[in-house]
Amino acid sequence: MNGFGGDVVFLKEASPLSYGGRIVSVFQTVISNFLDSLVRCKIRAGVPHSTFGAATKVILLASCLFWISVPSAAQSSEPHDQEPAVFEDFQRSWRGPDGKPLPFRNDSEILEFLRTAEVVSIKTIPTGVTKPQKVLLEKDGVQMNAVFRDVDIFKRKWKSADGLKLNFRDSGFFEIAAYKMGRLLGLDTIPPVVEREIKGKKGSLQAWVEEAMTEKSRKKDDIAPPTPRFWMLQYQIMYLFDNLIYNDDRNTGNILIDKNWVLWLIDHTRAFRPVSELKNPSTIILCERGMWEKLKNLEDSVIKERLDEYLDTFEMKTLLKRKKKMIEHVQELFEKRGQDSVLFDLEG
Repeated sequence: MNGFGGDVVFLKEASPLSYGGRIVSVFQTVISNFLDSLVRCKIRAGVPHSTFGAATKVILLASCLFWISVPSAAQSSEPHDQEPAVFEDFQRSWRGPDGKPLPFRNDSEILEFLRTAEVVSIKTIPTGVTKPQKVLLEKDGVQMNAVFRDVDIFKRKWKSADGLKLNFRDSGFFEIAAYKMGRLLGLDTIPPVVEREIKGKKGSLQAWVEEAMTEKSRKKDDIAPPTPRFWMLQYQIMYLFDNLIYNDDRNTGNILIDKNWVLWLIDHTRAFRPVSELKNPSTIILCERGMWEKLKNLEDSVIKERLDEYLDTFEMKTLLKRKKKMIEHVQELFEKRGQDSVLFDLEG
């Protein structure tokens, strides 16, 4: 969707990894590609879930333990000023179409801008089956790009590449529910989003992440993450969140990567499936400490209050069941490996 342009070359040439770091990067790429292959094989050949889950869990556990055990190899040659920012730092950094920093100090100011700024222009984004639109906004001399999704489809039965799905819903309003759920967990890598009507159509309007490339582009261009350990831990956060909201459409095209190699999660229109089970819990073998604290203390009543407007009764009911099972899953990891081996603090 977005591209680094010349900055990709800069990252490849100006941030060389040490020999040890290159080994880790190569290992990360091999694991990532192998997991993608496993998913495709499972879909095409109907591999039993238990077999697929066991294989995936072993591979992920080996890769996670490897990365955690060699952080110095992955970071030894990285200049200090190019280290990725921790969540508290980058979440407030937003840029306009000209690449210059925007004046927003917090999410509330961004949300207000999204709600009230004037629409200057609208362009259809060529990627994606739901045809989202890129919207240029302006208010008080400040310009910002956003993405508008007005899709809202419900089908009692829907045949997809991985089988028949019942009560299928594809809705732009799930973007708002995903953002609100992310905020409840302290997840700051879902761009702020509001409900808005544009040209007579209601949908979600979400802040645009400028100067970002997709994970699909990264893999295509064979660009290695400069700090594989930080990269892998971000994936663990994504896996937990996608399992919790039962995101049925996380693919390499809707994972954005900014200049600090932070993963931004977009396109949740097919999340919140009315399924009680976690989608693929075997992928979750580590848990970010702050997210865990918020998850285990998060009351069902708070979730209902924040998300009730965008989820129907069954979607809400199954979300709460998955939350309970997610807590149980992490607690089982504690029992097997010890809490200190499971929880981590995300640092660049």
